[in-house]
Amino acid sequence: MPKYETIENHIERRTYIQGKFKGKFIGYFDPRKSDTKHENFYDLEVISGEISTIKNENNVRHWKTGEPEAFQNIDNFLTKLPDSLPLEITDEKENTKIYNVNLNDKKLSDYTLSNQVYDGNKVFGDISGNISGYLKHYDTEYIRVEIKEKKSKKLGLVSNKIKTNKQTGNSQVDGNYKRWEYYYSNRSTYWGSWIKQSGTKNSSFSFWETLGLLIQIIIGAFFIIPLLIFGWKVILPIAVLLGLIYLLSLLSNVIISIFKWVFRIAGFTLLLLIGFGSILLFTNILKNPLTEKKNIVVNPKEVKKLEENLVLGDSIITHHRIWKDYDNNLYEANLKTRFSDYNDAYQLRNNLLIPLNNTTQYNRIVSAIHNYDLSKLDLVYSTLDSLKIQKKLNRIDFAKVVVSLIQDIPYSLILNDDCNANLYNDNFIKEYLSNNGDCLGFTKYGLLSPVEFVSTLKGDCDTRTLLLFTILNHYNYDVVMLSSELYKHSIIGINLPFNGISKSINGINYIVWETTNQGIPPGIISREISDMRFWNVSLISNKNLSL
Repeated sequence: MPKYETIENHIERRTYIQGKFKGKFIGYFDPRKSDTKHENFYDLEVISGEISTIKNENNVRHWKTGEPEAFQNIDNFLTKLPDSLPLEITDEKENTKIYNVNLNDKKLSDYTLSNQVYDGNKVFGDISGNISGYLKHYDTEYIRVEIKEKKSKKLGLVSNKIKTNKQTGNSQVDGNYKRWEYYYSNRSTYWGSWIKQSGTKNSSFSFWETLGLLIQIIIGAFFIIPLLIFGWKVILPIAVLLGLIYLLSLLSNVIISIFKWVFRIAGFTLLLLIGFGSILLFTNILKNPLTEKKNIVVNPKEVKKLEENLVLGDSIITHHRIWKDYDNNLYEANLKTRFSDYNDAYQLRNNLLIPLNNTTQYNRIVSAIHNYDLSKLDLVYSTLDSLKIQKKLNRIDFAKVVVSLIQDIPYSLILNDDCNANLYNDNFIKEYLSNNGDCLGFTKYGLLSPVEFVSTLKGDCDTRTLLLFTILNHYNYDVVMLSSELYKHSIIGINLPFNGISKSINGINYIVWETTNQGIPPGIISREISDMRFWNVSLISNKNLSL
């Protein structure tokens, strides 16, 4: 009878969505299409947006119903749209739910551009219109299929091959074991099982047989003669000794087998000890250089240490930094962290379950990391406290010294994926990696926590900004962490009487401050990223809230 099995079959289904779209765009001047005397053309890129719709048969359609008629003759929207868009759906009871969706074949119709702002060769503004696309999902069905049996190419030979008990006359001997050769029914041969031969003994034990025979003769001579002469008191100890020797001769095979296993176990144990010792030696080689080499010179401005601290009961990571402030004053300080705090901060970041798909989720991530690391930088705070007292720094000068210290640390790019220039379309990342810039890849969120940054001195813009926000917040400065999805950058803002570019938040002007370039004073920022409308607040001090 045929045999059957059940398998899964996945069938693609589509849910079509249409609704209203609102978003922001950036346009780049196209000199090939533009006539600067009459009209200019810009290549547009939609950088953010959201969809809203009402749940009914026309706006949310089953795969069988198909694409809404209004969009069937419209081509896909050629301008790049974000892959993931927030979708707000309102049902007939006016209940609203929000989803992040990836629409396929996105189409825009009746769209308009408004609120344009021109900045050199760029234009910024709002875009709105009607949007359509579909979500892809799969239905699973279970079907039964017949299992086809494979035919053996040698089936005829196997079926005619039957064992017989007819011997060929050939045999083999191995110690006390022997086996014979037999015929198959088709005259081919096979060997039978090994059978222990009771009438023969291994020739390797012939010495013990000879010794046993001699012992029996000696027993006969030395037991009977002294018995006649000296009596049983003399003979008894001799008899016991010879009896033990005789007993050992009878158990010679067992004793030899026991010694074989003892030597095997001892050899195996020795191998384990050698292997375990090698692992310990290799581990110590990896660890000891950091503890024995107290000073590791990274560059003329830095000396790195890792040493045991018996008082703190931990290993201490130390970076000795030398830098200048904006007035060319020279400073020195030891940035210290505990190795256990570094490991805990690493584990916390990698164990966060917050996805990184939008600005809100990013703010939650940096808030969770900040709250955890705020109390783990006590060794850094102690160093800065001493520096403040030693140099008699006021509140404004102290902020300058702290920011210039972080600006002086060499830049390192932190990426979620591999440090391979061919993987990225971003011009800055591609050019930076192509020029062999320092990079730390496969780092979750493309971000290091404040403790990780102080421990490794590797960080890009948002890693540095998060550390500076944490330090300045500890010293009760009114400070914000600013992030821009458009500019792909991060800076701090501080409420101090500086001059320059600022962002107004809740009626307070926060002077912006770069964190990546050496010697950049507060209030100075590149013109290409100076439009404060595209900067969002990720963290704000005092209340310790993420926005």
